[in-house]
Amino acid sequence: MRRSLDALSVLSTDDLADYDVISDGPRSLESSIADLGQPSRFAGGEPAPLPSAREKFDTVGLSAEEIQAHVQRSLGGQVSEARTWRVYVDGIFGPLTPRDVLQLRQAKLAFPSVHLLVGVFPDEVCVERGAAPAVPHTDRCEVVRHCRWVDEVVPDAPWTVHERFLRARHVDYVAIDEGTSIDPDYDRERLKGYDLVKSLRKAIPTRRTNMATPLPKHHDPFKKAEKGETEPAPAKGTVNGPPAELPQEAEQGTRADIQEALETPFEEPPEPTPFEEPKVDEFGTGQGV
Repeated sequence: MRRSLDALSVLSTDDLADYDVISDGPRSLESSIADLGQPSRFAGGEPAPLPSAREKFDTVGLSAEEIQAHVQRSLGGQVSEARTWRVYVDGIFGPLTPRDVLQLRQAKLAFPSVHLLVGVFPDEVCVERGAAPAVPHTDRCEVVRHCRWVDEVVPDAPWTVHERFLRARHVDYVAIDEGTSIDPDYDRERLKGYDLVKSLRKAIPTRRTNMATPLPKHHDPFKKAEKGETEPAPAKGTVNGPPAELPQEAEQGTRADIQEALETPFEEPPEPTPFEEPKVDEFGTGQGV
């Protein structure tokens, strides 16, 4: 009979040694292959978005083909797809919102193979620019690191992108949301860096995510209610109104006293006569009190 061959009999000692080099330790097989110079391509398998997310966020349904076609049109269709491109995105990311991650998704899928770098502004830089974040820098970096689209976090990202930074990080392209340059809320210094990137032909566009449902507005106590809106009920026992538990009799008695005082005419005090004895008070003797 012909003896069956198992895996150990097929692989030689050298083959097993090579396999151990790749899979040894806690490192994954993908990271070991990346060290060997193989480009890391997005393998797909993205979970489908909720139907409600498709209705709320207009960019959530963009396919990789649609994103890449949009980028190629902006670059004139002269970009090779045979290599891994290093794409950079920066921001505060405090907190990380659906609009942020949808931009990161477009940046990651801009080419068939992308190494996505995400720059997170330090706390002191944000405070200096008047944009103090609500989330500490370490927390923001950690949240960004766990986003499925991110390959590398740049914790010391400059507020204004400059050419020296692009060379040091080997950045091929910077992903910029469309309409950023005309957004009045965008910082002018950051726009200067984006203008430099465009002049260097290192900018690729990402579609800005528009939400069908606006963000809830915070209640402004100094703003008068518009037509159709109702004022919130005052808290019990505050200066805005008496507590609801007060007896109705006490309230009616108070109103009756006020009404009687308003209806009673004011009477002038009588003129003193020369035969009237002077009145004495704590301040001395005088005519009247």
